[in-house]
Amino acid sequence: MGDAPVLRLFQSAIDPADVEEMRGLFLDDVKAAFEAAEGCLGIELIMSTDKNAGGLVEGAALSRWTSRDAMERGVESRALAEAQVRIFQLLRQEPVVRVFEVLA
Repeated sequence: MGDAPVLRLFQSAIDPADVEEMRGLFLDDVKAAFEAAEGCLGIELIMSTDKNAGGLVEGAALSRWTSRDAMERGVESRALAEAQVRIFQLLRQEPVVRVFEVLA
């Protein structure tokens, strides 16, 4: 544990009217910052094709990391925190973060 590759799933929901703005902010601010972080193998923005019961659209950022240690250093860095500031303003639900170890 600790040096196996991991996936980090950051999940929340936004107003459907904010989807294009979210996509733009992700491409402009978040993607390059994560991919420049040591140990980050990439990040994707994914969205549900259905609205949830409250009319919101659920989405997530799925990032791949070389290890849990690299992920923790990256997500705690100032560069990644600053890259996500404008994204966080669009979130309408408290984010849920889950980390998965890649087994195969």
